[in-house]
Amino acid sequence: MVNTTKENNPHLEELNNKLQNEINDRRKIEEELQRKNHELQLILETSKYINSSLDLNEVFQRIAIGIMNHLNSYGCAIYLLSEDGKELLPQFVIDPVYEKEIMATPLDINSSFTGKVVKTKKSIMFNDAGPNENGFQIPGTTEEEEERIIASPFIYNNEVLGAICLNKIGPYFSENDLNLLDTFANYVTTTIKNAQNYQKFQHEVLERTSAEKAKEESDRKFMNLRSNVPVGLFRATPEGKFISANPAIVSMFGFDSEQEFLSTSVSELYTNEKSRNQLISILEKENSIRNYEVELQKKNGEKLWCLLNIHTIHDNSGICIYQDGIITDISKEKLASKNLAKTQFRLETILDNVPNIILYETGGAKEFVSQNIKEMLGYPAEDFINDKNKFTSLIHPDDKEYINQKYSEWEKAGKKGLLTSWFRVKKADDSYIWIEDRMLEFIDKNNIKYHAGVNIDITNLKNAEEKLKNSYSKLQRILEETVEGLVQAVEMRDPYTAGHQRRVSDLASAIAKEMNFSEDKINGIKLAALVHDIGKINIPAEILSKPGKLTEPEFNLIKMHPQTGYDILRSIEFPWPIAEIVLQHQERYDGSSYPNGLKGEEILMKARILAVADVIEAMSSHRPYRPSLGINIALEEIEKNRNILYDPEVTDVCLSLFREKGYKFPKAPADII
Repeated sequence: MVNTTKENNPHLEELNNKLQNEINDRRKIEEELQRKNHELQLILETSKYINSSLDLNEVFQRIAIGIMNHLNSYGCAIYLLSEDGKELLPQFVIDPVYEKEIMATPLDINSSFTGKVVKTKKSIMFNDAGPNENGFQIPGTTEEEEERIIASPFIYNNEVLGAICLNKIGPYFSENDLNLLDTFANYVTTTIKNAQNYQKFQHEVLERTSAEKAKEESDRKFMNLRSNVPVGLFRATPEGKFISANPAIVSMFGFDSEQEFLSTSVSELYTNEKSRNQLISILEKENSIRNYEVELQKKNGEKLWCLLNIHTIHDNSGICIYQDGIITDISKEKLASKNLAKTQFRLETILDNVPNIILYETGGAKEFVSQNIKEMLGYPAEDFINDKNKFTSLIHPDDKEYINQKYSEWEKAGKKGLLTSWFRVKKADDSYIWIEDRMLEFIDKNNIKYHAGVNIDITNLKNAEEKLKNSYSKLQRILEETVEGLVQAVEMRDPYTAGHQRRVSDLASAIAKEMNFSEDKINGIKLAALVHDIGKINIPAEILSKPGKLTEPEFNLIKMHPQTGYDILRSIEFPWPIAEIVLQHQERYDGSSYPNGLKGEEILMKARILAVADVIEAMSSHRPYRPSLGINIALEEIEKNRNILYDPEVTDVCLSLFREKGYKFPKAPADII
């Protein structure tokens, strides 16, 4: 006899490994069978109680006790969704410590674990529920570091009724636990809905003074509901024999009576055997079908599209004995969808033939460009569909930075609203056209973001705009030359103040720029400053250059120059309120000056800027009646009278220009050696 060991008999070792693998496989199968049996046992045990009761509180109690025992949890809470869909209202709670606190606290669906389950319509497991920042701490309870939570929604005909939530301390919930709770919640949802309906009926019954009348009314409503509900209701056997049907389904399929309909097999309503087999396969795996679209046929063979919702009923041994279902005729919706597709096709056809406009979608599941892009750019639409970067490569290099900046600003704003941009695109013949791009961001049913919009050829508009711009520039030069003539006329009358208006204009423009005025508004202030003393043209030269103190009549004549300037300028059509600015440039912030004693916001902001610039230049320059006081004295003047004679914001900006940013008046030609 030969002594054989694993070391000297490889065949024995191989046999031993195979045997071990088979044992492991068998153990996994046994564990899965045990889990399934565990799941089935839970459903069967619970169904014995909940199917025999329509009392909502009793149903909740049986549901909670049943699932808690099987998942070894210490707490359970059942919630129903409020009518407005914003809160989960506690209905039944088992908790050794915080039952009252939980029952007293509705949950916001946007800030709680259970709310997340309702919003996503999916069962979720939180094995780190304690420190998780997405949770909600119920007032009066304490946070547990090792708390585990598992929750599932109650969904009836795609409508969320509420949710069930279980918790425990210590060991994690498993995926098997999650699947078990999901299956269990799905199973008991119909019972909860029935109990809810019963509760509503019961409430009506209690309001009746007579129990007999209440019962009759309840029965009448039930029969009316069954008879008048616009959707088809049926019960059938797994073999395909109808057991019951309501009038709606009889009429839907063109039968003359309920008896005639019941004599028809389920398979006769299907247009082909394949559709029927697919539905049976789903039912066998899932035990329910939700919102399943299928084409069926009437008694006369006419086709109709239906939406099916079916769940199976099992006996105590787990064998399916009934299929209860709801059938909704969606033929009209299908036809509307088909017509919509036709309309979309017509619209796309129209857009393909509209000149100078391109329709596009990019970045999503597939690219789309209207066919008329060939007429606009000379390339076929397929070039852009097959190459996502084709269009970008045709954009003028000088415009790409601008486009990126526009997109970045749009992105920072949350991509809200329309993104509009203008740029040049190269055609197949190497010439460029101007494009206006209008784009929106969308999210498809698969949560994929994509962009859709139109490209409009605005080349002709841009050319016209350029011509208009040139014409405007020409008019601007004429206007500036006219103003220059007026300035020279004033300077000839008052040689002591020659250059005064130009220096005031430079300072006023600098102040406006610091205050973030637009370029156009700055040009308006600049022009007003250049002619602000035009009214002095009517004042005798000997008064303007008088070295001594002016008499009262002479000063009154000087005070008329804003009004005179206004009268000269008001008939000229400037693109800015030049005449009004000139009229108000001697007004003071407290209303103490001339010609109309305006104050504060009554004075145009441009005139308030001009007033400060005028004072600074005048005090820091030589005059016939005094030498220059110097820039420091001038700055002290406006600082001392800030918010009294001079606008506070304008004053602060002017002081900052001189003291912090080193502003200096430009030198006059006579000052340059």
